[in-house]
Amino acid sequence: MTDVSDVRKDVLSIVQTYGKLKGPVAADRDLYSELGVESVNAISILLALETRFHTTIDDARFIEARTLNGLVDLVTAEESQQGSRVA
Repeated sequence: MTDVSDVRKDVLSIVQTYGKLKGPVAADRDLYSELGVESVNAISILLALETRFHTTIDDARFIEARTLNGLVDLVTAEESQQGSRVA
């Protein structure tokens, strides 16, 4: 399993790049209503997360994860589930 701090750095990088965010991203701020990520960019974020972490993320769960912390939790949960399926 990947270290959570590494996951956080990767998720932050993806959110800043594909969300087209210039400044700092507070971990608990809503990406859409507070930071201005547009829906078309959210799709890019989802695809980039799936590619980076070699997983498939449920669309409904992705929509619910509206903060950086939420996305980190989502990715680490998906990694755990993937790992337990392989065993």
